[in-house]
Amino acid sequence: MNRLESLDWPRGLLALSIALYHLTLWKLGPAEADTLLGRLGIYGVSMFFVLSGLAMAATYHDFMRGPASAMRFYVRRIFRIWPLLWLAVATVTLWRLLCA
Repeated sequence: MNRLESLDWPRGLLALSIALYHLTLWKLGPAEADTLLGRLGIYGVSMFFVLSGLAMAATYHDFMRGPASAMRFYVRRIFRIWPLLWLAVATVTLWRLLCA
């Protein structure tokens, strides 16, 4: 794999800024677009997706040689992402049911 480790820090910081933006949005209301947090919330998602797309393209381009390898890649991605997704859905649902 050709992992671009130099992109991990910027992606992590962008993810953290997006999480902080959403946390302040939920607790304090929307941040103004001319503030640092507002700009990170607005542009952070786009920058995160661009850097993540670049990282994934560099890392996984060898796996996409044909239909069989592409299918194997997508199945691996699904089994990597879906368990955490369903755990998060179950946790939030349980939280809402118990706290409502």
